[in-house]
Amino acid sequence: MSPSPPLVETKLSGVVLVCGDCEERSNGPTRLKARQVRKELKRDLAHMPGRLRVVECTCLGLCPKKAMALVAVAGGHSPLAAEVCRDGDVSEFAKALARTAR
Repeated sequence: MSPSPPLVETKLSGVVLVCGDCEERSNGPTRLKARQVRKELKRDLAHMPGRLRVVECTCLGLCPKKAMALVAVAGGHSPLAAEVCRDGDVSEFAKALARTAR
C-alpha cells in the first residue's frame, strides 16, 4: 500500500462550483453561460472575508431544467446548492453565501 499524499494548508476558505455542462444541455438555461456566471460570482464575492475559488466544472448531477447548477462549499458549512435561471439569481446566491460566511 502506498503512503497517502501529504495534506497542506491553503489560504482558501471555500470553493464555488459552476456547472459547465448545464449550458450545453438541450433543456439548459437559454441566456446563461458558465463563464459569464463564474465572472459575475467572482465580482460579487470579492468583498467576502477569506478567499473563495470560483471554478467551472463538469456535471454536478443536479441538472435543473432551464437553469444552471451552482454548489458552494465554504467555511466548514454544509454544501449550498442553487439553480440559477437569470443574472439576478447569481447575485442572490452570492448574497446568501455571504450571509452564511458570517
